[in-house]
Amino acid sequence: MSLKHDIRSGVVFRRALTCPMARLVDKVTIGHKTDGRLYVSVMVDGVRHRYSNGKCIGHQIEPNKFEGDERVEEGKALKSAFVLALRSGWRPPIKQNGPVIDQMDGVIELMNHSIQTKLNSDYSYNYKKDLVSLGRSFEKFLKDGGKKDLKLKDLTKGLMVEFINSRPISSRTKRNYKAHISAVLKPHFEERNLKNPFQSIKLPRSVEVLHKPIRDARGLLNELYGFDKGLHLCCILAYGCLLRPHREIRELTWGDFSDDLSTIYLSGSRNKGKRNRIVPVPDYVKPFILEFRNEESSRLNNIFSGTRFPFNTYFFATKWSRFKKMSKLLEKDQTMYSFRHSGALKVFEQTGSLVKLQQVMGHSSLQVSLTYLRGLEVKQLKVEDMPDL
Repeated sequence: MSLKHDIRSGVVFRRALTCPMARLVDKVTIGHKTDGRLYVSVMVDGVRHRYSNGKCIGHQIEPNKFEGDERVEEGKALKSAFVLALRSGWRPPIKQNGPVIDQMDGVIELMNHSIQTKLNSDYSYNYKKDLVSLGRSFEKFLKDGGKKDLKLKDLTKGLMVEFINSRPISSRTKRNYKAHISAVLKPHFEERNLKNPFQSIKLPRSVEVLHKPIRDARGLLNELYGFDKGLHLCCILAYGCLLRPHREIRELTWGDFSDDLSTIYLSGSRNKGKRNRIVPVPDYVKPFILEFRNEESSRLNNIFSGTRFPFNTYFFATKWSRFKKMSKLLEKDQTMYSFRHSGALKVFEQTGSLVKLQQVMGHSSLQVSLTYLRGLEVKQLKVEDMPDL
C-alpha cells in the first residue's frame, strides 16, 4: 500500500484494503444548514455523505467552531482535505446493518473489515501503516497456503505460530505481529463466543534496548542551533517539555500555548497516551519559541510551517539524518527521542516520583512508565545500598 504526503497530517493511505478499484469520486462540495453551520458533501458511487469536521480522515478541522470569514476558510480547508483523501484512496465507511457483518465468517474478510474500521479511526500513522502491511502479509500467507476461505472458527494457534515464524524477524516484531492481529480479530472472536487462539501463544521475550541518554544536552543543542533552528526547537521541546517529536511537537500550533508561552495544552486526540496533557514550558525554552513567532502568527498556524498545516511526517527525521552526518558530539544510538529520554531521567532523578514522571510524559499508566524506565540508564541502587561484609 503506497503512501502520499497530505496537506495537514503529512500522509494518508492511498487505498484501504477493502476499497474496490472501480470506485470513483463524483463530487465534493461545501453546503450550509439552515442554522448557518457548514458541512462538506462527498458523493461517491451515487451515495451522498456529509461531514462537518475532518475527524474521519485524521484531521482536526472543525469549521463550525469559527464564525464569518474564518468559518469559510476552514470550510475550504476541510473540502481540500477530503478531496486529497479521496484521491489517495480513502472512502466513506460502507454502512452495513449488524446482521450483514455477523454473517461474515471468513478470516480474510473479517480482518479486512476491522482494518478498514481502524483506518477510519483516530490512530497514529505508524500504527495504521503497520496494520495495513501486516494485513496484506497475513492474507498472502493464507492464500499461498491454500486457505483463502479459512473460517474464523478454524483459525488455530498452530497456524498463527506458523505465520509469525514464517519470516526472519526479531522477537519484538513477532510480539507486535501477535498483538496487532489479535487486536484486529478479538472483537469477532468475542461476538461469536469463540476461543481466542492468540491468548495461548507464548513468544520469547525481546531483548531490552538500553536507550543512551545525552550527557551534554546543552552542547548538543548548541550544535543543533547552528545547524537548523527548526530542528533545534523540536529537540529542546522534546528535552524541556518531554513532548514526542514526530507528532506532538511537529503539529504544535500557537493556540496550543498559553498567551505568555508558559504552558502547552494538548487534548487526548493529539497525543499517544490519549489523555489531555498540560505541560509547563521552562524559561530557557521560551526565547527559542519566540524566534518563530511574528505579528502574522495566527493561533491556528503551525509554529514551524507558519501555515494552517504542519510539515510532513518525515520532516524532522530527514533533517536529523543530515545532522547525524555532520555532528561532532552525537554518539552512537542517540536519536531525537534521546532528548525526551534524557529529560525523563532528569525528572525522575530530581523528584523520585513515578507518578510525576507518568504525568509529565503523558503515559497511559504507571506500568508504561516503569517499562520506559527499564530502558534507560536509571541507577536503581547506590554503592552504599549494597550489602557490606
